[in-house]
This record gives sequence, C-alpha cells and structure tokens, in this order.
Amino acid sequence: MIEASVPPAAVTSTLDYYLLGPASPCGLLVEEFELADDLSATRLRTAGWTPADGWWSSAAFARAVRADPDVRARVRAVTRADAAATYRRLGGGALPDEETLRGRFRDDVPLAATAPLRLGLGPAVHRVLFAGGLDADRLTALRAALRLDGMADPGVVGTGRLRVDGTTLRWDLRRVGGGVAWCLDVTAEPADREALRPLLRRLTGVVRGHGLVPATIDCLA
Repeated sequence: MIEASVPPAAVTSTLDYYLLGPASPCGLLVEEFELADDLSATRLRTAGWTPADGWWSSAAFARAVRADPDVRARVRAVTRADAAATYRRLGGGALPDEETLRGRFRDDVPLAATAPLRLGLGPAVHRVLFAGGLDADRLTALRAALRLDGMADPGVVGTGRLRVDGTTLRWDLRRVGGGVAWCLDVTAEPADREALRPLLRRLTGVVRGHGLVPATIDCLA
C-alpha cells in the first residue's frame, strides 16, 4: 500500500543519512536508533564527517538537531546513495559500509527506557516522535506519501492502513507538544513484532524525507 512511496534508503539501508549544510553540502551525518525487544528506542547513535575534521561523534550535536530549529535547518535527509556521492565529491573517497560506519559511533545519546504506559486494552502503540515543522505544502505531500485518509479522529491529521497476512497495520499522524512536534502512532492487530519492525523503518523513512527528524520511539501499551 505504501511501498511505492518509500524512499530507497528506508529499504536498502539500516542507517539514517543526512547532508550537513543542505544549500551547499559540507559534510555528512549518520545515525541509528538502537531498539529494545519491544521496539522502543533506547539509544541514538550518531557520527558526522567533514573534510576538515574527518569523522567525529557528538551527542550534543545530535540533541541540538532535535532541539534547535537553526541547527535542524542545516541538515537534510538523503539516501545512502546520495550520501555516498557527496562523500566522494567532498574528497572522502568510497563511503564505508554500514558496519564500518557503526564503528564511528562513539558519543551516543541515551534515551529514557521506561515500562510501557497502560492506555487501555487495545494493541500496543509504537509512537515515533519527530522534531520540526511542516508547512502546508509539505504536509499535503506527506499525507499523500503516507496514504492517509481524511476520516481522522480528533487530534489526528490522517490515518493509513495496510493488511499483511492477516495482520492489520495502522498509522496515525498527529501534532503533539502544543503543535511544536509531530508523531506517528503505529499499531499492529493482532500484535506482530516482525511486521512492525520493517513498517516502523519504512514509515520513519517517508517522514524523514519530508523534512522532519526522528527523536525517539516509545512503546505505549
């Protein structure tokens, strides 16, 4: 249902790639969320590269991307192929494979790990929280890419659905934090962690491609 609109990076890469200084790229940022068994995020791993400094890792910079709009405006999500082309163009040569890149992750951001919140008797909700804003055009484009319908509950911008091998998958796009952030609430009924894992990855890739930056993933039971 959404496969045609998923960026290649969400399918072929397990890491997230960003260009630094999108108007005139001057480096790369590579990230990965470390997930617990319940698919909640426990750690954000991050590394950057610029021609002058080589590879570096900074938890403070990763936090600033999510907290400071001015810093966030300096990064742009791209595919691994685009990141590799920029890396080569800036003099880095061939971009290392993803296992090698993981060795560049040194200054991680610990994420709060708490017991799932009990919201009722329904299926577990996996909430992907995003930093950033969407103007009207980007929101329209994101709604189309996520295949959201217009019959939303109060507080929900739109809902997408997919049925795979007897499992109903659903995702709701919401504004949260008084309108300063966005989230996707993703559920599988009956519960199917193996179906949820790739879906969370793909949906997050779609949203990243429209300018928002993932901040964490929580499991709300």
